[in-house]
Amino acid sequence: MKLSHPLAHVATFFAATACVILTGCATKLAPPITGYTCCNLRPDYGWVSSANMLGGAIVPAGESAVIDTVKRDKYAYGMIGGDYVSLRDDTAHSKEDMQRWMRQIVVPTDPKLTLATWSPDVQKAVYSAKVVLGMTRPQVLMSLSYPSRNDTKDLSGNTWRYWTTQEDEPVDILFGADGTVSGFSGKPSAVRAVEFRR
Repeated sequence: MKLSHPLAHVATFFAATACVILTGCATKLAPPITGYTCCNLRPDYGWVSSANMLGGAIVPAGESAVIDTVKRDKYAYGMIGGDYVSLRDDTAHSKEDMQRWMRQIVVPTDPKLTLATWSPDVQKAVYSAKVVLGMTRPQVLMSLSYPSRNDTKDLSGNTWRYWTTQEDEPVDILFGADGTVSGFSGKPSAVRAVEFRR
Protein backbone atom coordinates (compact mmCIF):
# COMPACT_ATOMS: atom_id res chain seq x y z
CA MET A 1 0.00 0.00 0.00
CA LYS A 2 1.44 3.36 -1.00
CA LEU A 3 0.88 5.70 1.94
CA SER A 4 2.26 9.21 1.59
CA HIS A 5 1.30 10.63 4.99
CA PRO A 6 4.35 10.97 7.30
CA LEU A 7 2.49 9.45 10.26
CA ALA A 8 1.06 6.54 8.25
CA HIS A 9 3.20 3.86 9.92
CA VAL A 10 2.38 5.15 13.42
CA ALA A 11 -1.32 5.30 12.55
CA THR A 12 -1.25 1.78 11.12
CA PHE A 13 0.41 0.50 14.31
CA PHE A 14 -2.25 2.10 16.52
CA ALA A 15 -5.06 0.82 14.29
CA ALA A 16 -3.65 -2.71 14.43
CA THR A 17 -3.26 -2.46 18.21
CA ALA A 18 -6.84 -1.22 18.57
CA CYS A 19 -8.07 -4.17 16.53
CA VAL A 20 -6.22 -6.68 18.72
CA ILE A 21 -7.85 -5.13 21.79
CA LEU A 22 -11.29 -5.26 20.18
CA THR A 23 -11.13 -8.77 18.70
CA GLY A 24 -13.12 -10.23 21.56
CA CYS A 25 -16.30 -9.01 19.87
CA ALA A 26 -15.14 -9.43 16.28
CA THR A 27 -16.32 -12.20 13.96
CA LYS A 28 -14.65 -13.77 10.96
CA LEU A 29 -16.30 -13.45 7.56
CA ALA A 30 -16.78 -16.77 5.82
CA PRO A 31 -15.87 -16.41 3.07
CA PRO A 32 -13.84 -13.19 3.33
CA ILE A 33 -14.46 -10.32 0.93
CA THR A 34 -11.61 -10.45 -1.59
CA GLY A 35 -10.64 -8.53 -4.70
CA TYR A 36 -9.20 -5.10 -5.44
CA THR A 37 -9.71 -1.59 -4.17
CA CYS A 38 -12.35 -0.03 -6.41
CA CYS A 39 -10.85 3.38 -6.28
CA ASN A 40 -8.41 5.64 -4.52
CA LEU A 41 -9.09 5.35 -0.79
CA ARG A 42 -8.11 7.84 1.92
CA PRO A 43 -6.93 6.31 5.20
CA ASP A 44 -7.37 8.75 8.07
CA TYR A 45 -5.11 7.86 11.01
CA GLY A 46 -5.19 4.19 10.04
CA TRP A 47 -8.89 4.00 9.16
CA VAL A 48 -10.48 3.87 5.72
CA SER A 49 -13.83 5.53 6.40
CA SER A 50 -17.05 5.89 4.42
CA ALA A 51 -16.92 9.59 5.36
CA ASN A 52 -14.05 9.73 2.82
CA MET A 53 -12.33 12.96 3.86
CA LEU A 54 -10.21 14.03 0.87
CA GLY A 55 -6.57 14.89 1.49
CA GLY A 56 -3.54 13.17 2.90
CA ALA A 57 -2.48 9.62 2.14
CA ILE A 58 -3.85 7.60 -0.79
CA VAL A 59 -4.37 3.86 -1.11
CA PRO A 60 -4.52 3.54 -4.91
CA ALA A 61 -7.21 1.83 -6.94
CA GLY A 62 -6.36 -1.74 -7.85
CA GLU A 63 -4.60 -2.83 -4.66
CA SER A 64 -5.30 -6.45 -3.67
CA ALA A 65 -7.69 -6.68 -0.73
CA VAL A 66 -8.85 -9.36 1.72
CA ILE A 67 -11.36 -8.20 4.35
CA ASP A 68 -11.96 -11.06 6.77
CA THR A 69 -13.15 -9.65 10.11
CA VAL A 70 -16.13 -7.50 11.16
CA LYS A 71 -17.05 -5.95 14.48
CA ARG A 72 -20.46 -4.62 15.46
CA ASP A 73 -22.18 -2.92 12.55
CA LYS A 74 -19.51 -0.43 11.50
CA TYR A 75 -16.01 -1.92 11.60
CA ALA A 76 -14.02 -4.31 9.43
CA TYR A 77 -10.40 -5.41 9.26
CA GLY A 78 -8.13 -7.08 6.77
CA MET A 79 -5.26 -6.63 4.35
CA ILE A 80 -5.02 -4.14 1.48
CA GLY A 81 -1.93 -4.08 -0.69
CA GLY A 82 -0.08 -6.28 1.80
CA ASP A 83 -0.71 -3.97 4.78
CA TYR A 84 -3.14 -4.37 7.65
CA VAL A 85 -6.06 -1.93 7.40
CA SER A 86 -9.12 -0.98 9.44
CA LEU A 87 -12.36 0.13 7.80
CA ARG A 88 -15.28 2.04 9.28
CA ASP A 89 -18.71 2.64 7.74
CA ASP A 90 -19.94 5.76 9.52
CA THR A 91 -23.43 5.50 8.03
CA ALA A 92 -24.09 1.77 8.58
CA HIS A 93 -27.13 0.74 10.63
CA SER A 94 -26.56 -3.00 10.30
CA LYS A 95 -23.93 -5.58 9.43
CA GLU A 96 -25.60 -5.83 6.01
CA ASP A 97 -25.08 -2.08 5.43
CA MET A 98 -21.43 -2.47 6.35
CA GLN A 99 -20.90 -5.44 4.05
CA ARG A 100 -22.69 -3.64 1.20
CA TRP A 101 -20.22 -0.73 1.55
CA MET A 102 -17.25 -3.10 1.74
CA ARG A 103 -18.39 -4.75 -1.51
CA GLN A 104 -18.49 -1.30 -3.10
CA ILE A 105 -14.90 -0.53 -2.21
CA VAL A 106 -13.55 -4.07 -2.74
CA VAL A 107 -14.44 -5.24 -6.24
CA PRO A 108 -13.76 -8.58 -7.98
CA THR A 109 -12.04 -7.15 -11.09
CA ASP A 110 -8.90 -5.01 -11.05
CA PRO A 111 -10.04 -1.45 -11.94
CA LYS A 112 -6.63 -0.70 -13.45
CA LEU A 113 -7.77 -2.70 -16.48
CA THR A 114 -10.56 -0.15 -17.05
CA LEU A 115 -8.32 2.77 -16.12
CA ALA A 116 -5.90 1.81 -18.91
CA THR A 117 -8.68 2.35 -21.51
CA TRP A 118 -9.32 5.97 -20.50
CA SER A 119 -7.73 9.06 -22.02
CA PRO A 120 -4.26 10.11 -20.81
CA ASP A 121 -5.69 13.21 -19.06
CA VAL A 122 -8.25 11.13 -17.17
CA GLN A 123 -5.60 8.58 -16.22
CA LYS A 124 -3.33 11.33 -14.87
CA ALA A 125 -6.23 12.78 -12.88
CA VAL A 126 -7.12 9.39 -11.37
CA TYR A 127 -3.48 8.65 -10.47
CA SER A 128 -3.44 12.05 -8.72
CA ALA A 129 -6.81 11.42 -7.00
CA LYS A 130 -8.21 14.51 -8.70
CA VAL A 131 -11.05 15.35 -11.09
CA VAL A 132 -10.91 16.96 -14.52
CA LEU A 133 -13.83 18.50 -16.42
CA GLY A 134 -15.52 15.96 -18.67
CA MET A 135 -14.98 12.95 -16.39
CA THR A 136 -17.83 10.45 -16.11
CA ARG A 137 -19.33 9.29 -12.81
CA PRO A 138 -17.35 5.99 -12.86
CA GLN A 139 -14.15 7.96 -13.47
CA VAL A 140 -14.88 10.28 -10.53
CA LEU A 141 -15.65 7.25 -8.36
CA MET A 142 -12.30 5.65 -9.20
CA SER A 143 -10.47 8.90 -8.52
CA LEU A 144 -12.21 10.10 -5.34
CA SER A 145 -14.10 6.99 -4.16
CA TYR A 146 -17.71 7.20 -2.99
CA PRO A 147 -19.02 10.39 -1.43
CA SER A 148 -20.53 9.99 2.03
CA ARG A 149 -24.11 8.70 1.93
CA ASN A 150 -24.97 11.39 4.49
CA ASP A 151 -24.39 14.10 1.88
CA THR A 152 -24.97 12.33 -1.45
CA LYS A 153 -28.00 10.08 -1.27
CA ASP A 154 -28.30 9.44 -5.01
CA LEU A 155 -25.27 8.71 -7.18
CA SER A 156 -27.35 9.48 -10.28
CA GLY A 157 -27.87 13.05 -9.02
CA ASN A 158 -26.24 16.12 -10.55
CA THR A 159 -24.20 16.98 -7.44
CA TRP A 160 -21.83 14.86 -5.37
CA ARG A 161 -20.55 16.38 -2.14
CA TYR A 162 -17.13 15.58 -0.72
CA TRP A 163 -15.31 17.01 2.30
CA THR A 164 -11.69 18.05 2.22
CA THR A 165 -9.03 18.33 4.88
CA GLN A 166 -8.65 21.97 3.77
CA GLU A 167 -10.19 23.39 6.96
CA ASP A 168 -12.90 20.69 6.80
CA GLU A 169 -14.50 22.37 3.77
CA PRO A 170 -17.08 20.83 1.42
CA VAL A 171 -16.65 20.73 -2.34
CA ASP A 172 -19.36 19.75 -4.80
CA ILE A 173 -18.67 17.93 -8.06
CA LEU A 174 -21.27 19.10 -10.59
CA PHE A 175 -22.48 16.88 -13.43
CA GLY A 176 -24.06 18.21 -16.61
CA ALA A 177 -26.97 16.79 -18.60
CA ASP A 178 -24.55 14.49 -20.46
CA GLY A 179 -23.46 12.88 -17.17
CA THR A 180 -19.94 14.31 -17.18
CA VAL A 181 -18.29 16.74 -14.77
CA SER A 182 -19.27 20.30 -15.71
CA GLY A 183 -17.75 22.17 -12.77
CA PHE A 184 -17.04 22.48 -9.07
CA SER A 185 -18.59 24.43 -6.23
CA GLY A 186 -16.91 25.38 -2.97
CA LYS A 187 -14.26 27.62 -1.49
CA PRO A 188 -11.20 28.00 -3.75
CA SER A 189 -9.02 25.98 -1.35
CA ALA A 190 -11.51 23.08 -1.38
CA VAL A 191 -11.84 23.16 -5.18
CA ARG A 192 -8.05 23.13 -5.52
CA ALA A 193 -7.98 19.96 -3.41
CA VAL A 194 -9.97 18.04 -6.05
CA GLU A 195 -9.52 19.80 -9.41
CA PHE A 196 -6.83 18.35 -11.67
CA ARG A 197 -4.68 21.02 -13.30
CA ARG A 198 -3.04 20.01 -16.55
